[in-house]
Amino acid sequence: MRSPHGWAFLWLPLAITLAFRFEKQNALGLEPLTKVIGREGNTTALVLALGYLLALAWRNKDKALALWVVLVMLVETVIFFAIQALTWHGFHILARPSGGSGGFPSGHTAAHVCLAYLLTERYPKLAPLWWFWAALMAWSRVESGAHWAYQIVAGVALGAAVCLTLGRKLKPQPEA
Repeated sequence: MRSPHGWAFLWLPLAITLAFRFEKQNALGLEPLTKVIGREGNTTALVLALGYLLALAWRNKDKALALWVVLVMLVETVIFFAIQALTWHGFHILARPSGGSGGFPSGHTAAHVCLAYLLTERYPKLAPLWWFWAALMAWSRVESGAHWAYQIVAGVALGAAVCLTLGRKLKPQPEA
């Protein structure tokens, strides 16, 4: 692939396709695993990867990397919460499969698309792994019954929009 981000065009459509094809909770019988991915896997991946990138920036005195990581994740989070606030009450079409509010867009998916983007920029040779994890997180949200497929599509779109907008402006140099 010409760009390491090309892996996103393999893994994310596959996850979205699976999510729309098997949109019922536990459709593949993997709900217990996907709940662990969505809880412990989400927290562990975000803390370890973001912590590592920030520690790397601190060690190398690379203010551009630190600013870039913080800004990408902060902008994604602020936009996510703004959308959540706008759709929180009275928009039952945007509700979670359980009927609860707050399902649009998938915040896990948006955050992990941003995380995959940040890691791919820094370590392009591991791009298949980073984008596979983002796709696995997206698909797990539907299989676990936390989101509808269109909600993970919105999460992918949010994460991609933030990264494509900010990534071109603040992109630090990758390590060799």
